[in-house]
Amino acid sequence: MNKPALDVEEGGAAPDYLGDVYGNTAVPPPLVRPAKKTEFAPWHHPVKQIVRDYQWGDLTVKLIESREEQSRGTLRYFTLPGADLLDVRFLSKKLEAHNSRIEYFGFNQGQPDEKVSAADTEAEKGTYFSAESALRQAGKTTSNAVVLPDRLEDIANPNSQAANRLRQQGVFDVINIDACSHLGFIPDGRTQSLFDALGALLAHQLRAEKSWLLFVTTRVAPDLLGAPALKLQSAINDNIKLHPNEFGAAVAECINGSQQTLAGDLNKSWGQNGEGFLKVFTLGMAKYLLQFFHGQPNLQAKVELASAYAYRVHGEQPDMLSLAFRISPAGLKVHPPTAGAAVVGDKLELQAALSVVDRLSKLWLLDGSLDEEKVRSDAILGTIDLLSSADYDLDAWQAWLKTHKIRPMEI
Repeated sequence: MNKPALDVEEGGAAPDYLGDVYGNTAVPPPLVRPAKKTEFAPWHHPVKQIVRDYQWGDLTVKLIESREEQSRGTLRYFTLPGADLLDVRFLSKKLEAHNSRIEYFGFNQGQPDEKVSAADTEAEKGTYFSAESALRQAGKTTSNAVVLPDRLEDIANPNSQAANRLRQQGVFDVINIDACSHLGFIPDGRTQSLFDALGALLAHQLRAEKSWLLFVTTRVAPDLLGAPALKLQSAINDNIKLHPNEFGAAVAECINGSQQTLAGDLNKSWGQNGEGFLKVFTLGMAKYLLQFFHGQPNLQAKVELASAYAYRVHGEQPDMLSLAFRISPAGLKVHPPTAGAAVVGDKLELQAALSVVDRLSKLWLLDGSLDEEKVRSDAILGTIDLLSSADYDLDAWQAWLKTHKIRPMEI
């Protein structure tokens, strides 16, 4: 049987059918790598790495190590990550030695005053999916990890989609509210604040049976207090009224005031930037948490201030506060009718509050810490490692650091 003749082009050459379909592959196109990132934000400065290393990292590792080995496999983590998932990348590396994977859940909070173009939004989605895929394929996160396109503040509205999705989640081992804004901030079109969202998360965590960590990073300044100010200030003042000698005296010493003029000293601390303001704000936050958990008669929890760091982002005084609390559920308590549970709870809260005041003496002001060789070296190397993993241009980063408005650095 004769084979059909091939069509022949002029000049005697057979047509290039494969080339017509797939293109001419004789010379492969050059490999085009995506450009490295050259836009930087405050959390790319080495000072933020001090928070990651000594607060988030060390405390999370201690939490994992406090658990039985069979309970270390998964860390349930609530987060407000950027598209690069820097916090997840960092913690996953810290937990490698314990073979712990991170199951994160959170919201893409966004920047409160930033107008983002559609192109930027698509680019951010691509960055997130790339980071998520890399972490999952490396076995560092679980398949249930998810970030939702909602604002954190929405969880304070019980009828919102965000609140419904939160209700479907179990309790978290670590909650990290790493916010760019202040606690009283209310986004456009919403009625709930960041502080309201914190309350919703605390209520969610009442089901916890094991110790868990709460990290709160927030802008702080007297003119940014907003509505939460009354709750924070009342939490301190109520305790002073109940225990003027024990608690009042401790607070006066903490803010370099006098027990006789404590009311005026507190007002002064609340009204001006400086270390005194940072201390009363931190104390108010701790007291708010103590009152919340000691106000649950059958589901109380021990609240400890694990660490408090402050540094400058916008002004001449430290205006960013990073707090870490360790919260240990006491388990279900049933009090006999004659036990005087309110009195017992009041005494327990006093002891915890005094511990917080004592811990405030160790408030770490980070701006001068980068002068210490080891802290500086660790912060720089840690930041380089993290930014490299997220495909940032390190030469551009070094140039950015040299001209940093608040904290210029030469690498």
